Amino acid sequence: MAIVTISRQIGSGGDEIAARLAKDLGFTLVDQGLLVPLMLEHGLSRADFEELDEESFKRGEQAREEDRVHVDLLQTLIANLAAEKDLVVLGRGGQFIFCDFPGALHVRVVAGAKERVKRLMEERGMDEQSAVTLVQESDEARRAFIQDHYGEDWDAPAHYDLILNTDRLSLEAAAQIIRLTVEVTDLFLKGREIGNWLETARSVPFAHPSEEEFAKVLDFYRIRWEYEPKAFAIGWDETGKVTEAFAPDFYLPDVDLYIELTTLKQSLVTEKNRKIRRFRELYPEVKLKVFYGRDYRRLLAKYGIEKSSSPK
Repeated sequence: MAIVTISRQIGSGGDEIAARLAKDLGFTLVDQGLLVPLMLEHGLSRADFEELDEESFKRGEQAREEDRVHVDLLQTLIANLAAEKDLVVLGRGGQFIFCDFPGALHVRVVAGAKERVKRLMEERGMDEQSAVTLVQESDEARRAFIQDHYGEDWDAPAHYDLILNTDRLSLEAAAQIIRLTVEVTDLFLKGREIGNWLETARSVPFAHPSEEEFAKVLDFYRIRWEYEPKAFAIGWDETGKVTEAFAPDFYLPDVDLYIELTTLKQSLVTEKNRKIRRFRELYPEVKLKVFYGRDYRRLLAKYGIEKSSSPK
């Protein structure tokens, strides 16, 4: 499947270009309208999703565990869509999610500050000072979002294959340039390898060596698995906002089973058991198998796999 990622400055017309491009190419537009329902299906609230908005992100805020889980879930959902459809991915760090995929074209849409302010004043009925402030705050928020979640510089030209300045370039002309680039780079042909690329991209995401060891057992028996594909909300505050989530380590799609590996540290086992009990209370229909320390060691011994030096 072919993928076009579009990173844009506020007021540059990037949103409109992405919508035009998706319509003209027959691609699926991955924007807030598509992602919100998907995230809601996975137990997140609209407020949770809004906290992942690049424009409202603030540098210096302490990252919470659930924030990281939410971003991981968002990346997984977008990658899953890419396995099935040609995509135009608007923002969300798409240029980094698919940074090494040959079938992806990474586009950045920019404009001068004066032109952006002018457009915001016209489109949103803002006064000049409010528009200037919004441009500055939006740019800083997007830089912080990319830096905090991907460890990269949002402005670095090396992340993009095509940079379009819409000061004098019309939105239709910009969309046409992207369409022509898609054609001349044989993006559709290169995109056919999305399945193999996804398998490779997801082959080394393990948070702990014990998870990699367990994956070896599954691979030996050719059991299909997915690593932390879904986060389940298990705690909410009084406003309905998700405050805690549980993401099982593995999912076996052929048997519809989730698997969780536990740590040998008793203090952490107690906390994980609490999460597991809560998960089972809230999602009794979801099958979950828990491998405790003793079960895990026996499994590795049975298949002759050397266990990791430190427990999970």
